[in-house]
Amino acid sequence: MLRFKRVPQIAVVMITLMLVMTCFQGEVSAQTEDIDQVVVLFDQTHLNQFTADDEAHGLKLMLDMVNTSTKYIVRVNIGDPLNETILSDVDILIIAEPDSSAEFQEDEVSAIAEFLANDSSLLVLGGPTIAQNSTYWIEQPFRDTGDNLALNNFFDAINMTSVRFSVNESADGTIRADTMFDYEHALNASIPWVLELDSTTWDTTHPIFNDINSLITMVGTLKPIDVPSAVATGYDTSFAQYRRGPNTWANASFPNMTLAEFEEKPLSYSAINGTFPPWMAVFEFDESRVIVAGSTIMFSGRNLDFPEANSLSELQWFYQADNSRLFMNMLNWLSQDFVESPSAIVPMAIISSAILILGVAVYLFRKIR
Repeated sequence: MLRFKRVPQIAVVMITLMLVMTCFQGEVSAQTEDIDQVVVLFDQTHLNQFTADDEAHGLKLMLDMVNTSTKYIVRVNIGDPLNETILSDVDILIIAEPDSSAEFQEDEVSAIAEFLANDSSLLVLGGPTIAQNSTYWIEQPFRDTGDNLALNNFFDAINMTSVRFSVNESADGTIRADTMFDYEHALNASIPWVLELDSTTWDTTHPIFNDINSLITMVGTLKPIDVPSAVATGYDTSFAQYRRGPNTWANASFPNMTLAEFEEKPLSYSAINGTFPPWMAVFEFDESRVIVAGSTIMFSGRNLDFPEANSLSELQWFYQADNSRLFMNMLNWLSQDFVESPSAIVPMAIISSAILILGVAVYLFRKIR
């Protein structure tokens, strides 16, 4: 009988514990239809070098991974220029390597400016220039990779002046992006533009780099080199080269260039050894969040830029190091304030209160008897 006499005391202890638990904040996974998904729009209307539907060469692997997340839904804009209607319910706009022959129209710029004014986010991906010693050179359209001048012009159009892709004027008058080189941190010393970066080259305190230990990239650089919003750079052995001709590279250095100096000589800058050239900037623009990064290819399904005789040529960028995780981290930061997981406090309080009421009723019933 003693065991049964202790039942009320045990019940009281359990109820008390449940009530205490309701005082602690909890979160549930965003896997319910009651939670709005973050809408990610990939713009594919500007002759992009990387398309959303090409698994072997484009961004299909990456965008499919995003789409399978319960947090995001991915749309692809094909054909129609961006406008306020298309962007009306979009949370994150991705612009990746548009071609200079298909620059943004005035109406598109206005729509994107309005989009940014409404607290939405922007992810801009550029790229490096390649030359004849790249395995990608055999593909004529791919020779335009790193056409970052179009992105710089886009930044000008929306009055985003804090950061630019590093571009230079080649011997033939063509303006091309810089490419980061590093002979000490390349996967193969004879191909110094396919780099392995570690956590010494980025801001480990920024949430974008949570659980990021290594990245494999082929990247264009940003300027100025002391841009305050830079969160990822090269090593002290890294430098930026611009392509003077089909297979020749050059380097002109203004390592301490200010924005004013850059405005005077916008096509005469590349970072040299010791200047830690940046390749990713993260900042707030008006009420929106923006990421500008110098590599689209590192998130693609294309094979690494190595000759077929090299076993590394069989590897796809998407699967290398923490590349795909970095992309998801970037989207997470860009959408940080868009979705709030529902608190567990209210459900727990209701359950605990019901149990408490039931317990009191049983106790009173036993007393009356």
